[in-house]
Amino acid sequence: MNKNILTLALLAASFETAANIEISENILVSGFGSTSWAKSDNSTPLITNVEISDQSCFDCDTTLGLQIDGYFNALHASAQVVKRPQDHWSDPELEWAYLGYQYKDLLFRAGQLRIPLFLYSEYYYVGHAYAMSRPPTEVYNSILGITAYQGFSLTWNVDIDDEKSLSITPFYGLEDEKEVNLNQDTFLELDTKRMYGVNMLLSGDNYRWNFSYLNSRYDQRVTLTNYTMTIPSIGDITIPRYVDESEDNRIELYSLGAEYEFGSTTLTAELQKNDRSSAWYSSLQYRIYDFIPYVVYGQQYNEEVQESSRIREGESVTAGVRYDLRYNLSLNAEWQYFHTEKGYDGAFIDVPSKPTAQLYTIMINFVF
Repeated sequence: MNKNILTLALLAASFETAANIEISENILVSGFGSTSWAKSDNSTPLITNVEISDQSCFDCDTTLGLQIDGYFNALHASAQVVKRPQDHWSDPELEWAYLGYQYKDLLFRAGQLRIPLFLYSEYYYVGHAYAMSRPPTEVYNSILGITAYQGFSLTWNVDIDDEKSLSITPFYGLEDEKEVNLNQDTFLELDTKRMYGVNMLLSGDNYRWNFSYLNSRYDQRVTLTNYTMTIPSIGDITIPRYVDESEDNRIELYSLGAEYEFGSTTLTAELQKNDRSSAWYSSLQYRIYDFIPYVVYGQQYNEEVQESSRIREGESVTAGVRYDLRYNLSLNAEWQYFHTEKGYDGAFIDVPSKPTAQLYTIMINFVF
């Protein structure tokens, strides 16, 4: 077994008594992690930033996060560092670092913040917080796994009545740079000029509704290696390195999601639409003591190919079971089936030669 995986497993086994380490009266330290064995039956890797292929992988999903929070009357400071699946252990990512101030029903935050788009956005990397091994890729990879922004937000929390509450969060992002490795031959650099949006969350005793809007302008630089292009009268030639730059690009995204609990049953559905793509999924979970069997179905569409209609790029079916070993330690066994239309990549990181894949995952998640 990979040494890092073994270390995480040993740490997880000891976390039952270590939840929320209290450094002092005002400072708390917490953390989370996930690791897995995963393998598909397709040589083209699946899922941006995870990249699971037909070789057994023991660190494709490996995540380890550490968070520190300080509470000083109305002032709250928080920082979270995460070794994400795409990061090396020596180069983790600062996921958020902000100062917050609470005044009555208003919460102001400034710094590096989580983009509040979807139901699971706030705890995207905390695998123990949701039943599936990974949030559905159709929706949650719609912005290439980018989860944070630099700027500020203002949240207004209001109790509508004894059973319902509403949170409204407008947010604004400043200039920022992001880098994404789409695959081994494609490197993407995004220079955000400005970003703004709003999130609204309606919560009740057994449900929550989430709506988000995001608008962003950015410059883009795509670096392609071993790029093949066709030249008339010459044919195909391969260029070792090709760079394509575009300025003043725009993305406008809407998302809507809902989750309902009916006793032991949980129903969840989310959809998103932007200028380039749209996607949706629905899931069903049922708790039987410490076991949660679940099924998920999702689809994604290309909105750019035809102005009058959209083209389905791919779909997926997920079936699995989660077992809560302890209150802060869980185990997933999961099967997924992916299908992509000819000429599209769908959930693959590149256009596959075989349009289908079956993905098998055994994952352990923990929090402390």
